[in-house]
Amino acid sequence: MNFLRTLSHRAILIGLAGALTACAPTPTQVPTRAAPVAAAPAAQTTPVPVRASVSASGELTLAKTALSLSFDTNSRITAVNVRAGQSVKTGDILATVDDSTLRDAVTDAQLALDLVRANIAASSVPATKEAIAAAEAALNSAYASYATTKAGKTQTEIDNARISAESAWLGYLSSQASRDRACGTKDGLEAPGCKSAEASYGSAYESMLTARQNYETALEPVAQSSLTQASASITSAKARLDALKAGPSEAQIKGNELQISQAQSVLDRAKTNLAKAILVSPCDCVVQDVAAVVGAMPSGAAFTLVDLSALQFKTSNLVERDVAAMKVGAPVSIRLKAYTEDFTGKVSAVLSQSSGTQSGTAVYTVLIALDPSTRKLLPGMTGQADIVKL
Repeated sequence: MNFLRTLSHRAILIGLAGALTACAPTPTQVPTRAAPVAAAPAAQTTPVPVRASVSASGELTLAKTALSLSFDTNSRITAVNVRAGQSVKTGDILATVDDSTLRDAVTDAQLALDLVRANIAASSVPATKEAIAAAEAALNSAYASYATTKAGKTQTEIDNARISAESAWLGYLSSQASRDRACGTKDGLEAPGCKSAEASYGSAYESMLTARQNYETALEPVAQSSLTQASASITSAKARLDALKAGPSEAQIKGNELQISQAQSVLDRAKTNLAKAILVSPCDCVVQDVAAVVGAMPSGAAFTLVDLSALQFKTSNLVERDVAAMKVGAPVSIRLKAYTEDFTGKVSAVLSQSSGTQSGTAVYTVLIALDPSTRKLLPGMTGQADIVKL
């Protein structure tokens, strides 16, 4: 029993010693003191500025004034191709009028221009030998005529004129005697042959006067007017010959150009008037109103077009303090009553004239250009705009 107790105590002691040995540090496990590590500095945060904004109510308006189109002609309307509410593209034909008279004017003006060009072309062709020879002959004839006129009547021509006058006088006396015999009876003018004899007498009298006048003229010297006329014929014939030899002068060329320019202007004006017979859309717009009626004469505005691609949000109730902090280009968020999502835009203008007062404070109008959107936006839609103060 004592032996067993002794073994038990020894075993306990050995176990305690082993446990103490296990807990004691070995030479290789002696920890070394690490170098102190500097603490990291605390991160500094930059405060993000919060942009202030101001809210204002308003509505969508047209950024461009509605267009009123009318015909510039008095012809009857022949066709109306659009209706109110219809979208049109630039160049679409809205209506036409009767253009028959206008087309005739274009045709006539074109023919006149072609004729002017043809005449100028013909006059610009170099003169042929035959034409020059004919002009030279005409000039020689003019010289001969002038010489004859200047020389006056020859003695033979004077004698012939005298003889003709004497013969006419004798014929007059003979017809007078025959008239007297035929009409001197008791029957008078009713006598047979009286009327015929009276007619012969009258004819002989006229012939006598003419022959006497020719004789008197033959005795007179050459009149200055005759010489002047003969000289003018020479000048004209010489100018014609010189023009054929020299061709068109600079003055003629300029005159030809002026004729063509004038005829072309008439044609252009006629074409412009013809183009006015068709009324086309000047923009991608929506037809707001149609007043044109087929068969009627144009009167006033025929169509009213609006451009919905350039809408703007207009608010007229911004007070003085808010407007003072408002700048063009400031971003804007817009909430329209017609839609649940927001629309964006930028301030395009701050009107300088006050639109009124509110509680003793002046209010101003601000225009906001909307960013492109696929939504159907119409003038008059109302909403709220949040404008960022820059």
